[in-house]
Amino acid sequence: MRVIIITSSSNRSGGTRQALYQAQGLSARGHDVTLCLPHNSTLWELPGAGSNPLWHALPSDPDEHRADVERLFPAPEEPTIVHAFHNKAVKRVAWWGLFWRNRRIACVAHRGVIFRPGNPLPYLSPAMKAFIPNSEACARAIGWCCPKHKIHVVPNGIPDERVVPSRPATEVRKELDIPEQALTFTYVGNNKPAKGIEPLLKAFAAARLDAKLVLVGATPEKWFPLCTSLGIDKSVRLIGQTEHVSDYLQIADAFVFPSRDMDSAPNTLLEAIRMGLPVVATTVGGVPEIARDSGLLVPPDDVDALAKALREMASNPEQRIRWGENSLRRGRLYSVEARCAELESIYHSVL
Repeated sequence: MRVIIITSSSNRSGGTRQALYQAQGLSARGHDVTLCLPHNSTLWELPGAGSNPLWHALPSDPDEHRADVERLFPAPEEPTIVHAFHNKAVKRVAWWGLFWRNRRIACVAHRGVIFRPGNPLPYLSPAMKAFIPNSEACARAIGWCCPKHKIHVVPNGIPDERVVPSRPATEVRKELDIPEQALTFTYVGNNKPAKGIEPLLKAFAAARLDAKLVLVGATPEKWFPLCTSLGIDKSVRLIGQTEHVSDYLQIADAFVFPSRDMDSAPNTLLEAIRMGLPVVATTVGGVPEIARDSGLLVPPDDVDALAKALREMASNPEQRIRWGENSLRRGRLYSVEARCAELESIYHSVL
């Protein structure tokens, strides 16, 4: 079938990546897919982006977006899905879809944030045939305004290539000066306060472990002073942004997700689960749904609880193995193939 995916986000957020992964996955399954991106999306900076046959740049003028998308429509009798990602795109498609109701077009929307929507109109629009939250917690957040029959929970998917390292573990350990036998915790995220690097560093210092902490996506200039003041600068490795996250996950004994915000189904946590890592995570949003059998859960922003969990994870290698095995089993739920198979079923039902 024809699938047009539209995102209004111009950054490389988790939702944007899911739109990208979904386009690739559905195309691989034989569908005719176009991913519509803002003209100023940072995804255009990736190597080969301009020549990607699946990608389409939306005009710089938002008033031209609808006509531009309509030019991508096939013959009127051919079934077409328009799948919106992110708030502005969802609102626009909920309106545009009213003009497409005499065609074989079904409009659906991804939902990947936990907060309660402030505007119920897109959820009530007769043009919107389905809303697809990526966690049960996310589904509950839209339940007050979205008709129940429109809600279909489908977990995020992580491509196989995201969980295959590009370098040997020995090379990564050498780069970071981490001995093979050293216990290693790894974090992947960014510098935003909501991601919880500050409480993680304080908890790691309080835990007083003979271990290393690798922070991927943490700017060294920003966090090294705090590491020094906490006396953990010799034990922490600060890595900037990288597309090769699995290189650093492969040397981890456990993954730490210290978020202070309402994450629904964070890609970084799913990548760690798919790689079979035990986790220490906070009880925010949809995280307990993902990590409940894979490690320890602690309240957000609770440095003492996080320090205790790090100590417990460090002191119990047998339990780490069991949690890691649970992660591997659960990781099958979070493949792009599994997500696309569920989406196909939804698409057929709404068409």
